[in-house]
Amino acid sequence: MCTPSRMSRTFFFILAFCSARTIIAVVYWIESYPLTYWGEWYHYEECPPGSYAYGFQLRVQEFMDSPFTDDTALNGIFLLCATPDARRAGYEMFGPFDYTPPIAKVSSGVALNGKVLQEWQCSSPHFATGFEFRALESQGILFDDVAATNMILECGYGERLLGDGEDVGVWTTDLTCRRGVVCGIQTQVEYGKTDDTALNNVKFGCCDPV
Repeated sequence: MCTPSRMSRTFFFILAFCSARTIIAVVYWIESYPLTYWGEWYHYEECPPGSYAYGFQLRVQEFMDSPFTDDTALNGIFLLCATPDARRAGYEMFGPFDYTPPIAKVSSGVALNGKVLQEWQCSSPHFATGFEFRALESQGILFDDVAATNMILECGYGERLLGDGEDVGVWTTDLTCRRGVVCGIQTQVEYGKTDDTALNNVKFGCCDPV
């Protein structure tokens, strides 16, 4: 009789803790400047409790620039999540260029063109603090639209990680968490259309590390 009750209370506490973290820890959004606005916003995905974004990975379709192809360039962003303890331990043992295995990768909506490329990580023990986005504005009704093409992850202390996306489009304003670090992602994606653009915009959630 006692065990199920105790388990129920524990399960309720875990759910309450996770919900509270999602509501309280995400301080605010930083959002890419919308040069295009096609597609739908997918669900917000956050790093597991106690972990934060320290790197990223892109899904990219190589730019072919042909009248017979539908280019989409940047299709998705995966945030790499780790705990402060894991980052500090790696730094203490191997220095700033230690590889930290992610405990999770979070991504929100991702289109399926192209392939997932390499991981990029902030030097230990740092976490992501902001980003800069690259996109190609609308090309008009007679031409192929592409939307997002690449991004830079800001790690603070002057460190910026340039992704391996495509080199077309313009860089928009760099955005930085006013406090805290990046901990979640939400993406706007257009997929399954005659003229696909895949990833259009991204929002990052900023959290205070606990």
